[in-house]
Formats: sequence, structure tokens, C-alpha cells
Amino acid sequence: MMSRSLCFLFMSLGVSLGPVAKIAGLHLKPVLSGPRLAYRGSQVQFECKVPDWLSPLTFELWKDTEGLIATEHNINVTFDLQVTEGSEGEYSCRVTNGGLSSNTIPFQTVIPVLGARVSADPHPPLLYEGQKLVLRCEVRKGTHLSFSWFHNQQQVNPSSGLYRINADTLTVDSAGERHAGIYSCMAENQVTVNPRFSSSPNIQVIVKKHISQLSASLWVWWDGAALQANISCAVASGSPPLLFTLLLDGRQLEQKHVDALSSSFSVPILMGQDLGSARCRAQTDTRTLLSDPVHLHVVPVGGAVHVMLTYLHDVNAMTEAALLKCVPERGTFPQFSWSVNHSSLPAGGDAHAVSDRGQILILTDINSGYYRCCVRDSFNESSVWLESAEVFVQRTDPALPSMEVIALVFCGFLSMVIVGGSIFMFWNIERKNHTCKQHSNQCVQTDRVISVNAPAADVSPEPQTLEMKAVIMEFEA
Repeated sequence: MMSRSLCFLFMSLGVSLGPVAKIAGLHLKPVLSGPRLAYRGSQVQFECKVPDWLSPLTFELWKDTEGLIATEHNINVTFDLQVTEGSEGEYSCRVTNGGLSSNTIPFQTVIPVLGARVSADPHPPLLYEGQKLVLRCEVRKGTHLSFSWFHNQQQVNPSSGLYRINADTLTVDSAGERHAGIYSCMAENQVTVNPRFSSSPNIQVIVKKHISQLSASLWVWWDGAALQANISCAVASGSPPLLFTLLLDGRQLEQKHVDALSSSFSVPILMGQDLGSARCRAQTDTRTLLSDPVHLHVVPVGGAVHVMLTYLHDVNAMTEAALLKCVPERGTFPQFSWSVNHSSLPAGGDAHAVSDRGQILILTDINSGYYRCCVRDSFNESSVWLESAEVFVQRTDPALPSMEVIALVFCGFLSMVIVGGSIFMFWNIERKNHTCKQHSNQCVQTDRVISVNAPAADVSPEPQTLEMKAVIMEFEA
């Protein structure tokens, strides 16, 4: 009781004599609280106090790089601080006259983000499939930032596997068509209170496909004065623009730079004259393709015309269709026409169809009749039609025996084998008995079972399934 009274007396003396850091052997350790981040230009407050101390004291605010920066006297004090770029550092407080230092608070100045934009490698962001793409989110100013990416206005998921995101960088290791589109980024200050952000303008990424499968095709036409050969060059896939070149026996004839996947060239020719082999070449920034050659030699339709007839049967040997092919003796660009029983046959119908530019006629519902084909040059409407001989077409289903007839014949044959075998066994036994009677002194009769070997083939009385194969018959007119 006495010690408690003395302690209270010393405390009262401390209050009356002014603030001291050590009173009656008590070491006063203050506690500092305050923010760790704040925007530049804002005002922050640090509070310093001694827990459970109820008397006014003199507190000092210290910074690691500047030393003492402020002093306040009260039970607990608040230090106001105007935030600048130089405000960054570690802060602490203490009680005057050699008191203990408080905890430290690391403080950082946050510069508000401004001026976000996207930079691309390659620049401009135009690349081919398989190439690498790197996008960076750059800002004019700003610290303590986090970044978000958007593709076609949808936020990019870093775990999708389509991209690699590291801080301000988005990377595509092998670009494809799905990576093309509009990209943007957003930079945001990592501040809990009043966060600020800056969104970049959009940037368009173009991913082009490599060209593939270049082909060359030839057709001719009459321009009223001369015969022209049109050579068409086309790639199966790719991204324009493309540079097409026409080569004739290795020599460059003409070039065209087009924003398309195909182009054509025109070359004057003479009927029957061999001009050589033409090829197409297609080029982009990354790839060059060369087509197979096409022969620039146009021969007019002429000579005899034949019709090749083929019947098509199913597994039951039933006629399903008839195929007629018109074959002229010569001609580079023939035009075909068909007739049946001296009447023209339309190009298509319910019972027939044509293919291979009319050269093949397929009869799916065969009606017996006489068929003929006619041929002329497709590029010359005034040329004469050449006719083939007529071919007679009819349904030729073979007369097949029914399964009942087959089974009856088979059973009859089997009965004949059994009866014949029995007669042979009986005759053989009688012959041996007769021989033994004539030579009784040399023949000893014993009771034995005489067995007759069965035929090797395993004969089954049950009807067997017969497999009928398709038969193809060809006739030439």
C-alpha cells in the first residue's frame, strides 16, 4: 500500500515538473501509427502515443534520412505531413529527453498513373502464324501499378494458356488466327483508398496465314478476233496481298500484285500450236510457292467418238445403275451432249446425272433405249457436233435360282451319294463271300466289322449362304 502511494507521488511530480522520458525507473515506449502509401500532393497523418499513459508528453517525429522533423506535446499527438516525392522513407517517434523509439513505418509516395498505351513487337503488330508477339503496357507516369489486359473487349485470363502475362507484358509465343483482334491494357495504382487507373487506346493485331497449295488451271475462249488462253493461279489458303507471276518455260511473262488469293493471266494462242509449259508463282513476305505446269497446246475436237458402257451391280448381282462415258479421239476442251432415242437429254433429272463436265452420264433408273453422245469444241459455238454410234442400254439382271431350288438339288445329290455308297458296300461283301466259297481251304472266315471310310468333305444338310459378287461388263460402240 505504501509502495503504491509512492508511485503515485512520483507520477504527480513528473506532471508538475514537466515531461521526462524516465520517471521513477519507468521507460516510456511510444507507438506510431499511420499510412504506408499515399498519393503525391495529398496530406497524411501519423499518430504517436504511449499506451495507457494519461499525462501529456512531448513527442518527436523522426525520419531515417532527415532526422527530427516535428515535435508535439500532448497525451497523444498527431503529425500532419504533406506528401511529396521526397516523403518516402521510414518514420518513427520517441518521447523527448532520451525516451525509447517507437516502431518504424515505411512510407512510399504514390504517383498517380497517367498516359497508358500499348507498344508491340513486331511493330506494327502484323505477323504470320507461328511468329512471336510481345505487347507492353507503358505509362507516361505512375508508380505502384498493376496491369490488366483486354482482347476484343474481354479481359484476358492469365491461366487460359493462350498468353503469358508478366507484370506489364503480354506474350504470345506462337501466334494463330485466334490471337488476332483488338488489344488494350489498363494500368491501376495499387492503393486501397481512392485507386486511380488509366486505359490505353486500342491496338489492332493482325495474324496472317501462310499461303499453301498453289494451283494453275487453263481454259480458252474466243474474243472475236483470236483464241485466248486464260491461266488462273490460286492458293487454297493464306492471307493477301500476294504477288502472282506467270512463267512460260521458266521465263517470266507477267506479274500482278493483288489483294486476293487468286489472279489470272491471258495469253494469245494458235489452234494446234504448242507454246510450252506455263506455271504460276505466288509470293508473300515469308513464303514462295510454284504450281504444277499446264501445257499450252490446244487441239480441236476430231476423229471418232466412242461411248463406253458399264453396268453397276449390287452384291445380289442386281443392276443398280449404268455408266456411260463419251470418249472423243482428240480434243483439249470438248463440250458434251447426250441424247436417248433421238431426243436430247437434259443435264440433270430424277433418273440420271452427268459429271466430269458432261463427259459421264449416270443412269440411276435404267430405262431401255438407244443412247448417243455428241462432242464439239467448247470455245467455238459454231463448230460442228461429232456424234458417236448409238449404244443400247437395258437392265440385265441374271436369272438366279432361288434358295429353295438350291437346297432341293443339294439334298437330292446327297441322297444319291448315300444310296450309291450303300450299294457299293453290299456288292463288295457279296464278292468276297463268293471268293471264299471257291477257295475254302485258303480262306478262314472271321466275324469282323467292315468299315467304309466316309467322304473327306464335311457335308451339312443345312442350306449354305452364297455370296454373289458384283459383275462389271463393258461394251464399246
